[in-house]
Amino acid sequence: MKNNPFITIILLFCIEVALYNYLDYMNLMSVSSKYNGLFALAFCFSIPAISVLISIFFSNIPYKKEFRYFSIFLVVISIIAFVTFSYLGALGKAYQH
Repeated sequence: MKNNPFITIILLFCIEVALYNYLDYMNLMSVSSKYNGLFALAFCFSIPAISVLISIFFSNIPYKKEFRYFSIFLVVISIIAFVTFSYLGALGKAYQH
């Protein structure tokens, strides 16, 4: 992580995808509708939050400027993804009734 923070973010993303697939396989995400929003919020913003924390607390990492831009890009993409998935989820619930 000290040499290249991009590898850390890529590995965290892989862990997140594996965890999401496991939760979907165990049907833990469809237990209650009130937890679906919490899971979506946690999955959309966990990796960008970690990347922002890495860029704040580790000042002597290489690629500091590029990683800061990458963190901002991740935050923007996660906000867009959360809004899109929330809209599509609400649209699916509306068609379900």
